Amino acid sequence: MTEPDAPPTFQDRILGLIQPGILLPWALKHYAIVVYETIFYRRQPLAPLLRSKEIRDEAFSRFWVEFSVPPNEDDTQAVPDISTLTGSAALIPPLLAKARGVVLDMGPGTGSQMPYFAAQPSPNNNISAIYGAEPCVGLHAELRRRATINGLDGKYHIVPASAEKAELLSALQKQGVQTDNAGGEPGQIFDTIVCIRVLCSVPNPERTIADLYSLLRSGGQIIVVEHVVNPFPWQKGASAIARVSQLLFTLLGWSYFVGDCRLDRDTMSYLCKAADQDGGWGKVELEQRFLWSAMPYIAGTLTKRL
Repeated sequence: MTEPDAPPTFQDRILGLIQPGILLPWALKHYAIVVYETIFYRRQPLAPLLRSKEIRDEAFSRFWVEFSVPPNEDDTQAVPDISTLTGSAALIPPLLAKARGVVLDMGPGTGSQMPYFAAQPSPNNNISAIYGAEPCVGLHAELRRRATINGLDGKYHIVPASAEKAELLSALQKQGVQTDNAGGEPGQIFDTIVCIRVLCSVPNPERTIADLYSLLRSGGQIIVVEHVVNPFPWQKGASAIARVSQLLFTLLGWSYFVGDCRLDRDTMSYLCKAADQDGGWGKVELEQRFLWSAMPYIAGTLTKRL
């Protein structure tokens, strides 16, 4: 379903169209710095060609830390005032309040959403454990710091793994998580799977989302806040100009410099199809937001049948 947004101002529309163009030079700056350091300080002139993925990962880690960590944040940070949040950031807190049981936090980055896990009452008594699957080890130090300042030591476990199922299960097993059922096959592990701005960058989204579905317990839920392809011309309220903007920034190297992120991914379709083998989801509560933007969002929950 489409949740109506307040009519955007002219300034909002312009910012919505050029938002990728604000972030792309920022990421490109960090890439250039890492390449320069690699060639001239580390004396590895061929590394940008022979180990381009490592270079890009390091550059993206630096960019994402600078982008997502407020410069005045300290170790006594309180939960942000939700009433001050705008745009896609405002979609996150009410959804994370629904997390319960054993939680898989996919691609948490620097842990910017962690305060909202900690803000659950008594404290976070609906959650028994959180496993943050973050493949970018350059972000782990900040992620660990965020867990500490939000009082989640012992409850938030950093898992050095991507969304690829075999890699994720292996990393979970090393942390003592029982991942097999009685027959020795991968079992249903999680009550809640959280995907916030992560499915845009997984290599094979259809398979990845299907794998995540297979790890979800009956009655469990996937919580999503994801930017997606602008659905013009199929969706009322979508924007042709925003769709062109997505194509333009893709051609300018968005995915290469911004952590393999895709601006044109139809994540909503992949999510809805993931449960087809079981006759569909028990409940789908998804909203489409900011359809006038080059970074429109879907947000909500999908609940597995009992």
